Amino acid sequence: MTDGSPQPPARFDPSVAWTIVTDSPLLGLSFAREGGLLLAWDDASHLYLIDSDGDRRYESRAPERILSAAISDDGSLVAVLLARSRLILLGPELEPIIERAAPSDATTLAVDPHGRFVAIATKSNETHLLNKYGKTTHKFETRQTLVHLKFVPSQPILLGAANYGLMVAVELSEVQLSGGIDAEILWEEKISTSVGRLACTGDGGMILTSCHTHGVQRYDQDGENEGSYHLGGTVSHAVPDFAGRMIAVATSEGEVAVLNSAGNVRWKTKVARGPIALEPDGLGRFLFYGLPTGEITKLDLEGGKTPRSANPATTMGASPGRSRPGSVRPPEWTVAVAQNEDQAESAVIAVLDEPTRIAVFTNSTRLEIYSPAGEILLKAPECPGVGRILRTSTGWIASATDRNLVLYDAKRNSAQRLELSLISLTHLVVRPETFGLAIIQERDRLGRATPAGRWVWRQELKSPVEDLAVGPGNLVAVTTDNGRFQLYDAAGEPAGQYAANPAEALSLVEAPDESPAGVAWVTLARRNQILRGHSLDARVIWESPVPWEAWSLARIGSRIVVAAPDGRSLSYDGSGHLRSQTRADDVRMEFYSDENGDVLRVSRQGVHLIASDLSGRVRWRAVAEAGVGPVAAARSGVAAMIGRELSWFPS
Repeated sequence: MTDGSPQPPARFDPSVAWTIVTDSPLLGLSFAREGGLLLAWDDASHLYLIDSDGDRRYESRAPERILSAAISDDGSLVAVLLARSRLILLGPELEPIIERAAPSDATTLAVDPHGRFVAIATKSNETHLLNKYGKTTHKFETRQTLVHLKFVPSQPILLGAANYGLMVAVELSEVQLSGGIDAEILWEEKISTSVGRLACTGDGGMILTSCHTHGVQRYDQDGENEGSYHLGGTVSHAVPDFAGRMIAVATSEGEVAVLNSAGNVRWKTKVARGPIALEPDGLGRFLFYGLPTGEITKLDLEGGKTPRSANPATTMGASPGRSRPGSVRPPEWTVAVAQNEDQAESAVIAVLDEPTRIAVFTNSTRLEIYSPAGEILLKAPECPGVGRILRTSTGWIASATDRNLVLYDAKRNSAQRLELSLISLTHLVVRPETFGLAIIQERDRLGRATPAGRWVWRQELKSPVEDLAVGPGNLVAVTTDNGRFQLYDAAGEPAGQYAANPAEALSLVEAPDESPAGVAWVTLARRNQILRGHSLDARVIWESPVPWEAWSLARIGSRIVVAAPDGRSLSYDGSGHLRSQTRADDVRMEFYSDENGDVLRVSRQGVHLIASDLSGRVRWRAVAEAGVGPVAAARSGVAAMIGRELSWFPS
């Protein structure tokens, strides 16, 4: 029996229900409030549908980089805007409905709550309205480019906002005979701040814009400003629940807060990084926030539940609960190797297989060798000079500057500086067990030297060298600036040549493993976009077109990899047949092969180090606490400079 005195208000104590991690850095979230499913998409173009327990119900992968995505409130339609002006519409299980060209220069999209229509804004100030089959039914024009769109759930109204200076409301009406939709601008509101997010309540009576340093600006359904909420940070997201009783807010400084309808802070917490996505439940019972590093967290606003880590994956077609290990992994070890940031950024790293060794060469002019357990095995003799080159061959590592060369024997764990008189060394190939060393000086003097540091022969060339390789029978191959591909035998005598027509400097590698009999070399005409396989005496055996101008050619196991400056890459076999390709990523990457011979790539993307196959499927990734610097990879693992430390990720 109570005494009738007032009871204290219940304590508001949200708790973490679960946290999961996407395979690649997270790009965005969209919540189907009626369907109870969370749509997530990441930097590797993966799409995930995640249920309330944190399990992946369905998973798919888009063919291009995802620019924007959204799911209807009932979960019946998913719209995905891709690079190269492509639009994909998917069903409730991420099954494809249609793929088509999107309006050119599209900026963002939104899906209406019942999955009947899609709105797409463009840089030409037009917004297109499409039906669920991708057919344009109407379009309207605004004074500025809209970068935020939001359908009002219970009203036939579409809200839009530009980056700066404009917010609009558009009234929608169905055209009965055609099944299309018509649009008429209800009002336009000039705003004096930049907008990072546009959101509203179910009836549109509360419209919120996240205005960075200007806080949360609140508008009514007629576009009248009703005031602002300030949290003391840079507001990136402010989203109300359906009724407007709760407002979830996130800042770029890494705060997540819950406000009541009057804008008073009921609770807030600090997270590792500024959330890039925030989605509350329609009834205000929980919310999701996503970090750029890939963590998606469900926050239970009612509290009292035990947090857990949800299953990191349930693949399409598999039953919920079947999981695989998470993709995020820490390095097996790290060791400080650089004294300052400049030394770390300019370091050169190499990974040797058979036996596994990790080599780092900094501007301290001394090569350091580490075991796969992180133990330093040797500090090589000083190698003064300009520039740093590392080359590997089975059992050997060579480090060089423009005028000195040090050779490390992994079997004996010993190193020596060769007594060779060098001037401006530019190219180096190391084959100590079978050939010795092939050396180019000043780009026009070719020589063969023994591992003991004695010249076998030297040749002066008529044109500067582009690339250098050593192949079967101790043949030395060079390509020159005038479009020549020249061969020299073990004694340094000419053994064959080929002249590119039209003339251009060719990239050159030895033919990959498992090439057909007779194919010994592969060249790439970058400007003329032709890949060629050559015989031992340089005759052309096959030619394959390359669809764009490339900038690099690499021999990776049984494949040849051609890469473009924008990150696109192709892999060919030794017969010149295209085997796989990647999309543009605009990232720096290294290619290597795994123990099965598959070509992988490791790329640096901000604080991420990501290893993936050429289809884009992520094998693993690491989140660094410092900047990711130079990277080297081989079959045994990946080495990377993270800050001033050398880090090792074994295969």
